[in-house]
Amino acid sequence: MVAEKAEKDKKINLKPGRYVRIEADTRLARVDEEYDLLRKFSNFHYSSIVSSGASIDDLSADLLREYFSKTSSRQISDGMEKKELAKALDLLDKNDPADRRVKNYAVLMFSDHPEDRIPYAYTELIIDMFGTKRKMESKVFKGAVWKQYYAALEYINNNFLNELVIRDDGNSDNRKIENFTFIALEELLANAIVHNNYENGKPIQIYVSEKQINIVNYNKPLPPIRISDLNERTFFNERDTENPEIRDMFKALGIIESFGTGIGEAKRSMRENGSPDLFYKTFDVNDNVTSVVIPVNEEYYEIKNGSKPKKKVWIETETKDFKQKILDSGYTNKIKQNVLKLYEEIGTEVFGNSRVVEILGCSEVTATSYLKRMEGELKIIVPVEGMGKGKYKFSV
Repeated sequence: MVAEKAEKDKKINLKPGRYVRIEADTRLARVDEEYDLLRKFSNFHYSSIVSSGASIDDLSADLLREYFSKTSSRQISDGMEKKELAKALDLLDKNDPADRRVKNYAVLMFSDHPEDRIPYAYTELIIDMFGTKRKMESKVFKGAVWKQYYAALEYINNNFLNELVIRDDGNSDNRKIENFTFIALEELLANAIVHNNYENGKPIQIYVSEKQINIVNYNKPLPPIRISDLNERTFFNERDTENPEIRDMFKALGIIESFGTGIGEAKRSMRENGSPDLFYKTFDVNDNVTSVVIPVNEEYYEIKNGSKPKKKVWIETETKDFKQKILDSGYTNKIKQNVLKLYEEIGTEVFGNSRVVEILGCSEVTATSYLKRMEGELKIIVPVEGMGKGKYKFSV
């Protein structure tokens, strides 16, 4: 901190204000840097303070009980009323003798409508649609922040994540590639919610297109972590969080496995899928934004858009909906797993009874029953003409 007299002293000649050291550069702090540092060293977290308008009436007893049922605290919640549940989770203002006032993280975690008390406390999905005319569509996920996480994750997984099962020419083994890895999505979405500054009045935004998924928070990481660290490192044992109670509750729910490892897990999943590295965008120093991009797997994109030669690919089928059809059937788990095994082994080959016997190690009678189920009831195989009697292929 430099006082005004330092500027008047010709030997010092420094402008008054708070100075910060950024790598080798010492300079006057910007307003947002000064605010972030003051918050950090005063241990201030917006989520931890008492809400200015919410009360225990804003909390849902059903959400509280569901949370307890999903965590190791399940037994202690039996027979407890809402106020007792709230006290057990330290949601109430200890200075309120009426036990009415609640903290901000209580609203975020256990209110059906946290956005009523904390503006823009929701997650917005912006979908970049491509067709004859380009257009944008938007979908908003509201409710408790852990419910937002599950809902957004499920919606994106069901509608935009796909995989290809591929057999390369000259190779008898199948391999799978995902357009966007589910692990990267779940880790980075959880990261966005835990590190979001709910005081700034802006939603978390997720942009989805054919080529990338972009998750945006309108706040930077708390010092000493910088955007460059998020790009270069895989473990953050010293990272502070905007919402420590939400972080701890996400861990209790199993959304977070261990602190400081999510970005590393996301990066690992991208490498294993053969995808380009995820990256955090670099903005002007005055822009208060954290924006992480999950790029599409390039091989997946080339195959789906016809730019990769088809002769090198024997199988290029989207499998998620197909597999779900099998898993949703009324058959026993053993039959479902055997049907999935047949599909993964055979792919687009033409096959018959003997191939089923070979793969499953079953009798010819059992193999015939599998063919009947797959053709007549599941309707996932079709007869092939001109290759002898009893020949089929999967119809994805």
